[in-house]
Amino acid sequence: MKKLAAALALPVLFAACAQFHNEDAGQPEVEKSSTQNKVNGIVQCIADEAKKHDAKYQQTAIPQGVMLEFGDSNVIKVRYDNGETTYRFYPGKRHPSNLWIEGAGKKCAPSDTPSQDSTDK
Repeated sequence: MKKLAAALALPVLFAACAQFHNEDAGQPEVEKSSTQNKVNGIVQCIADEAKKHDAKYQQTAIPQGVMLEFGDSNVIKVRYDNGETTYRFYPGKRHPSNLWIEGAGKKCAPSDTPSQDSTDK
């Protein structure tokens, strides 16, 4: 009987895990947009905005794109996958010197689709 109960519970467990799966390691996702802009163009635009604000960042290659880390756990990921460029901003600690990052996404990667937040999974 216990084996039967375990076997019946397994699909429910997998479904629950899939519902909470986040392809970016579970970090809070504030902005996700699809755009026609290319990865390199978006990254260059963000770099230009960072320079205007004297912001230091680290650029790392990720599969199909680039990750920009601005310290205090503020991360931007730009990827080209399945014929679509996606821009994602993961906010970290907010303070006046890094609030520009949120606006940079709207300027550098204007959305072709409505913005989604972490409740739209």
